[in-house]
Amino acid sequence: MIREPDQPATGPPRFVVLFDIDGTLVTGPPRGPSAGLLAMNRAAELLTGVDDTGDPKEFAGRTDTQIARMLLQIAGEPDPPAERVGLLVNHYVEGLAELVEQAPYSPIGDPSAAVRELAAGGGIVGLGTGNVRSGADIKLTNAGIRNLFDLDRGGFGDDGKSRAAVLRVGVHRCDPTGELPVLIVGDTPRDVTAALEIGALCVGTPYRRNTADILGTAGAHAVVDEVGPELARVVLSLVDAI
Repeated sequence: MIREPDQPATGPPRFVVLFDIDGTLVTGPPRGPSAGLLAMNRAAELLTGVDDTGDPKEFAGRTDTQIARMLLQIAGEPDPPAERVGLLVNHYVEGLAELVEQAPYSPIGDPSAAVRELAAGGGIVGLGTGNVRSGADIKLTNAGIRNLFDLDRGGFGDDGKSRAAVLRVGVHRCDPTGELPVLIVGDTPRDVTAALEIGALCVGTPYRRNTADILGTAGAHAVVDEVGPELARVVLSLVDAI
């Protein structure tokens, strides 16, 4: 049974930590495309009639709105208006809600332990994801970890035109004063680049083709295998060193 949001007890606020979702907190089936990819491709074909999904590797680390725009461009719409992009995203969310039952998501590592230890150490825990808010809700709920996060503490794919803009929104929602240090946790070089762009530290979590070496080369301040107790220790160590 999925519980409603139930944030762990926190210590005095010391820092903000924002988590990416896909490839960081959750993963799709071990074989075949994820529900998110299936839903996005289905939405694009429904709207354009073109069955050309482009290169899925190019989607990693991009926002849902960026991906929707790319798919419209592939279908022959070089400069799709915002309304057209929004319509594709709406179709995507509708499809995602159905497809997660066929291709479910599961947690990577132990997000519950990580969030609990970070909160106890003074972390304001939120999300910094390319998923639109409704899509994030669906994926986290399906993976059984929705209770760990307050969606009012985060930046989502419908909050900005770039990954960095999304992170800035997420940071502001967690710390309107802008006084606390910020750490971003993500699995792609785009997560790292966006973190550096907003002046945040970044901890990389390798996933599939995005290896520890790739994340380190992109500028991650630390790399851990997955979200769990070790990640919490690394984040707290980075905070202590500031």
